[in-house]
Amino acid sequence: MRMVVLLSRRHRLYAAAAAWQAPQVELFLFDSPSEALAKLSLGKSAVFVFDTRDYPRHRHVVRKFLSMKVDADLVLVGGDGAGEDGADPDGVPAGTVITLPETSEPQEIFQTIERQLRLRRVRESSGIVGRSAAIQEVLSLVAHAAPLDVNILILGESGTGKELVARAVHDNSRRSAGAFVSLNCGAMSEGVLESELFGHARGAFTGAVADHDGVFRRADGGTLFLDEVAEMPLGMQTRFLRALETGEFTPVGGRAPRTSNIRLVAATHRNLADDVARGRFRQDLYFRLRVVVIRTPPLREHREDIPILASTFLQAENEKHKLHVRGLTRAAGQALLEMDWPGNVRELRNAISSAVVMKQNGLIDVDDLPAGSRSGAPAQPYLPVPLGASAAPELDMAMLASTLLAIRQDIREIKAALARPGAVPTPVGGAWHSADSAAWEPATGVVETFGGSDAYSPLPGGASGDLQTAERALIESALRAHAGNRRQAAERLGISERTLYRKIRSYGL
Repeated sequence: MRMVVLLSRRHRLYAAAAAWQAPQVELFLFDSPSEALAKLSLGKSAVFVFDTRDYPRHRHVVRKFLSMKVDADLVLVGGDGAGEDGADPDGVPAGTVITLPETSEPQEIFQTIERQLRLRRVRESSGIVGRSAAIQEVLSLVAHAAPLDVNILILGESGTGKELVARAVHDNSRRSAGAFVSLNCGAMSEGVLESELFGHARGAFTGAVADHDGVFRRADGGTLFLDEVAEMPLGMQTRFLRALETGEFTPVGGRAPRTSNIRLVAATHRNLADDVARGRFRQDLYFRLRVVVIRTPPLREHREDIPILASTFLQAENEKHKLHVRGLTRAAGQALLEMDWPGNVRELRNAISSAVVMKQNGLIDVDDLPAGSRSGAPAQPYLPVPLGASAAPELDMAMLASTLLAIRQDIREIKAALARPGAVPTPVGGAWHSADSAAWEPATGVVETFGGSDAYSPLPGGASGDLQTAERALIESALRAHAGNRRQAAERLGISERTLYRKIRSYGL
């Protein structure tokens, strides 16, 4: 990780920062705003520390930082923080902005930096995707509680990623070198659950032909994740609580007690407090579990993360199946935003997986989404051009540009196929094949520009409805979909990152 520090050499914080060390962190010190911002523009920095006390125009520097939309967090020493919420006009945060008072001591500032670095490590390693306030709160709780050896209770609807959070807790804890063992307590009889928890001795019951270690033993020195803990039978809860408190348990049919040192993470989609009030769950066990409570939000409460999640899942499916689906059309993206998603993130991932596998290349449109995922889509098909005199006179620039890019790439792939000796591709079932499958493979080159030249400059005085307006709309849409990440936006557009930089500068984006 890299950290850029902008402060005056006259302050004692400068010397303290130069002497401060953190593992796996590169530190860059600047006393010039332009040099610091230039370093940040490379997109490889994690935290930007800005001491405003020698910079009367610090608001200008902060606005410039936020306009860059780099994936970095800002620690602002001094300044009132007014208007510095870290969000772009579309509501997607470009990073976290933390304001500290001018009187902050160096140690306090470095502790804040370390917390932000820890949060970023959790974000990058956990696989928890999203930049909404709800997801940031989950990541913050994980970063705060994971290093502490305390029990954690995860509450949330099915499909919200409770096991992903549990793994993030384990991976960022002092037990990360130990085992992560999970057990779902649902749909198990009390006898089977007891054996799975504590193990059994050979001959303890019919079919017990050998000793069996339960999850308590297998998770020794690591983390035990109990999913759907509310489904644990009431009689089993008493024995489980004792094992949790003392670390001692006896396998089924065994005589000698055994010990285990575990960190417990439990999860449920039910309201445990309500179960306690109804007598279905032991109150003492409930209090034992809920030392730290992390709530995973349903997808309908952080819809702004849907484009980022969809893009992440699409890329993963492309890599998994070696496919070339370039993204979603505007209409498909809007349909995803309008869905209720009762199955939450799991349902969204399955929808994207199904669409990618069926589409295999090009852009996913509304009709390519699974039938159950189209309920929120517009009733009429979404087209880039008006139909008839009664239709709206305006073109959809982003849709038109997406269509042109898809057509251009398809033409390049067909030309590459025809140029191969002996290859005569024909469309079969929506995909191109040849008589000799080894003689032809789709071209993998990217589309550099709409024109044939690598050089690019916008035409002057472009009117609404021309190709440049469409291209600009498409670039803006891709940048929004990927929270300003230029590399991912370039991949989505099918152009090189260098070409995207030129176009952004030309259009003043």
